Formats: sequence, structure tokens, C-alpha cells
Amino acid sequence: MRWFTLFFLFLLFTINYADKAVAGFAAVSISKEFGLTPIQWGLVGSSFFWSFIISSIFGSSLAERFGTKKMLSFMALTWTILQLGAFAINSLPMLIAYRILLGVFEGPFFAIVLTHLNKWFPPESRGMATSILNFGSPVGSLVCAPALVYMINHFGWKIAFASLGMISLVWLIFWVWLGKEVPENSEENNIIKEKIEGKPKVRFSEISSALVSRTFIFTIFLAFTSYWLLTWIQVWIPSYLLEAVKVSSTQMGYISVIIGLGAGLVTISIATLSDYIHKKSSSYKKSHVAVIGVSILIGACLFYSITEVQYIGWVVFVVCVGKGLYGICLSLGPHIVTRLAPERSTSIIGIYTACTTMAGVIGPLVTGGLVQKAGSNIVLGYNYSILMFAALGAIFSILFLIIVNPDKLNKRKATSVEKESESAIV
Repeated sequence: MRWFTLFFLFLLFTINYADKAVAGFAAVSISKEFGLTPIQWGLVGSSFFWSFIISSIFGSSLAERFGTKKMLSFMALTWTILQLGAFAINSLPMLIAYRILLGVFEGPFFAIVLTHLNKWFPPESRGMATSILNFGSPVGSLVCAPALVYMINHFGWKIAFASLGMISLVWLIFWVWLGKEVPENSEENNIIKEKIEGKPKVRFSEISSALVSRTFIFTIFLAFTSYWLLTWIQVWIPSYLLEAVKVSSTQMGYISVIIGLGAGLVTISIATLSDYIHKKSSSYKKSHVAVIGVSILIGACLFYSITEVQYIGWVVFVVCVGKGLYGICLSLGPHIVTRLAPERSTSIIGIYTACTTMAGVIGPLVTGGLVQKAGSNIVLGYNYSILMFAALGAIFSILFLIIVNPDKLNKRKATSVEKESESAIV
């Protein structure tokens, strides 16, 4: 049932990111239909995250009260309604309003789905399980590209949205029927059930010390950079391939498949290595911090290279591998921050997601400004946008490697327990 649950969550993750990707693949046709400039299109991409950030905090706290299965069911229902409602969009303001509403009901998703996953997998297997879950991101946003592009080109982008609404509805029906909150016949999960039924309201004092810790802050900085790249790929990679690399729309669809599959396999391979190191050393510094920091530093160097060498084969290779390297932070990062307050893991991940996805607000607007400012030299504009997240990746990965050490948290807790034991004896 553990792998069956992971498969269900993977499918929902795929739907979630396919929904985000439709707008990117339809960027050129939507911009022509509504007469949008690059900055206006950047505004459309950014608007999704305005409400996403706030709802990720409040929605994740609701999951601690009502349970993750019910919250996932509710979100799938709202996605179905909104995706089918895409036919009502007929102007830029309505498009922005639609994206804001999607952000409201997609904001808590990552925190809730990851919390649900953690109920089914032990700590030593969560890195691989989370990377498989996150594989739904490239599958939804890139591997599904040929089908999405075909629907957009032949039936229109609204039909593409509506088709995802029908898929969301089918997923919801099977989830309500077959999905479970926790594994059965387990003493540990009986405790989880009791917590779900009687969970008190989250007090900020319980997590405030975690939020101001160096581990949380610098993990956020690096995850922010990873999400900047993720939103750049979601919002701009189709336009970049069409306008800067000069491929056809059909080629763009197949290249997106290669990037999606390749990046996902890279991330899963690195996460598996991380789990192996953790089993051997029990050190989060070696298995998580070192793996994340080195991966993103290598990715940053690769991305810098495509601003100098724009041969199509090299661009595809770099985006494929680079996305996989950056993506490891989004797979392993949550497991670092939840160690700061394990009893409030859903709330911690919700706040972590809100801070991380600020990149979704800022990144598309910055890229739109850079591309528009470059004028007719559109390649230069895209190169500047690539240099932005490459520089952020290099700087924050180095700081992350130097400053973050989750293993010290264990030592402090062990010392605290020893002191309490000594006091009790006295």
C-alpha cells in the first residue's frame, strides 16, 4: 500500500504541474490573443504566486486539524472546478484573476502531500520517495508537453485546461474510494491517528525559534533559487526554445520530454545517493547539506555555460542536467527544515513553501523585464535571465555548505536531555 499511495500522490503531483505548464506552452498564443507584452506575460506568471504564498501557510495548518487525505480531496475538487472554468476567460484581468484563484487552492499542496508521504515512509527512505514524488513536476510540466502542445495547437489552450479538469475529477473519485490517511495495523500510525483527531491549534511560539535558525534561513535561500529556476522553466522555457534557440513548436514539445525525463532521473539518482550516505553515516551534513550544495554549485556552472555556447544539443543537455541538480534541493530541503520542529512538520513545510515560492512572484517579472529591455536582441535578454539564477545558485550553495549543519541540532537536543535527566536525579 505504501507504493500504491506514492503512485497516487505522484499522479496528483503530475496533474498539479501540468496545470501550471499549460500557460507556459500557450504563452505565444495567449499573448497574441490578448495582445500582451513580455512584462504583462511576466505579470500573468507571477500572479499565480500572489495568493499561493499566503494559502500555503494557512492551508497547511488546516491539514494538521482535518487530516491530509481530506485536504488533498478538497484541493483536487477545487482544481477540477477551476480548470473546467477556463472557458470563461476572455481578457487579461480575468486571466490574472484565474491564476490567483488557482494559487489559492494549489498553495498548500506541497506541504500537505509531503506530510502525507512521510506517514508512509521511514526517514531513511524519504529522500528517494520525495524525489519520485517530485518527478511528477517534470512529467506534468515537460513530459506531457507533446499532448498539451497538440491540444493547444489544434483545439485551443482552454480545452487543454478543461482536459486536466476531467483528469482531476477521475483522480478524486479513485482517491476518495481507495486512498488512506495512514497505514493500517501499525502502532506508530495509531499515534498519528490520535494526533490528527485531537491536534491543538498551532502556536507560533512552537515554531518561531526554528524559523529564525540559520539552518532554516539558508535552506530557504537555496530553495528560493531552485524555485526561481523551476518557474523560469514553467513560464519561459517554451518561449526560450522557440525564440532564442530557434526550434519549431513540435521540436519544443519533444525537447521538453527529454528535459523532463532526464532531469527527473538525475534528481532521483542524487536522492538515492543521499539516502545511501545517510544510512551509512547518519549525518545530515554529509547526506543532505553536502549533496544539495555541491549539486547546485555544479548546476550553476553548467547554466553559465549556455550563455556562451548556445548549440541546441548543449542547451538541452544543460537544462536537463541543471534542472535535475537544482531540483535536489526541493526534494531534500524539506527534510532538513522539518527536523527543527518535527511535531509541527506540516506548518514548517507550509512556511518553507511560502518563502520558497516568493521566487515565483519575483522571477517571472524579472525575466520579463530583462527580455523586454533587451529589445530586438532577445537572446541577450534570455541570457541575462539565466545568469540571474546561475549567480544566485553559486552564491547561496557556497553559503549553504559553509553555514548549515543539521547534525549540531542532534547534539544540542542530546545535551538538553542529559541535563534534564541529571536535574531529575538531583
